[in-house]
Amino acid sequence: MSGECDKKCGHRHDRAMEKRRAARFMLPMAALGLIAWQSAALAAVPAAAQAGQVVPAAQTAEKGRAAAVPSAQQEERADAMKGEAASPQMQPREVSETTVAAEAKTEAAKEKRKDVEVQLEYLDGRFFKKRNVDLYNVHVYRQYKKLGALSLHYGLTFERATGYTTEDDIWRDAEAVGFGPSYMMRWTKHVSGKLDGSVDASGSLLAYNHAHPGNGRAYGFLWRIGPRLTYHYTDRDSLSLAYLFHHSSNGMGTHNPGYNGVGFSLGFTHWY
Repeated sequence: MSGECDKKCGHRHDRAMEKRRAARFMLPMAALGLIAWQSAALAAVPAAAQAGQVVPAAQTAEKGRAAAVPSAQQEERADAMKGEAASPQMQPREVSETTVAAEAKTEAAKEKRKDVEVQLEYLDGRFFKKRNVDLYNVHVYRQYKKLGALSLHYGLTFERATGYTTEDDIWRDAEAVGFGPSYMMRWTKHVSGKLDGSVDASGSLLAYNHAHPGNGRAYGFLWRIGPRLTYHYTDRDSLSLAYLFHHSSNGMGTHNPGYNGVGFSLGFTHWY
């Protein structure tokens, strides 16, 4: 019995020794495994950190490109604004061209309109001692053509002559009434605002109710020339005042007692 006990006890002792040896061997292995795990974990942390830095960098680049687009557009707008500021003459030039075109259209429209000009004048007989004849005239004209500053007009003249002549020391009555066609040329220059200046030259062929003046013929010519100022008080109406020199004669070699004079002419023009 004692021998069997000893054997059992010996076996138990051997097993305990083996467990102790295994425990001694497992502890270092567990320690080595723990160290290796920690080393792997520590090595993974920088890699994850590096991977985490790459993604935000890409996102940052994309954001930078997205932000660059509006900035480029802003730069283009700024360049355009600078170009406009650098060329301030472009807009006034366009406005000026528009104004000139509008004025040209206005002038063309005025040329197409019809007008009536009435002139009332008094011409005092001068320069001849023996031919004292005064004229009270009414002229009606219509402009039919314009060549730059030169305008052409046709119309009628009504004349009332008063006075006398003393040719050959014989007193002769010079009163008469004349009527006939008239033609006028006018050179005009704008002065300022609504005021125009012009020079008028006209000729009328008149038929009288009898020989005029005394010892003359029953027809004659009336020539006039002088400066005129015209005031356009509306777009369709104007008033004018002229100082004119005139010469009247019938153009014949005999029976042609011509006479001269100066005076004022008041005009009114209406466009319709």
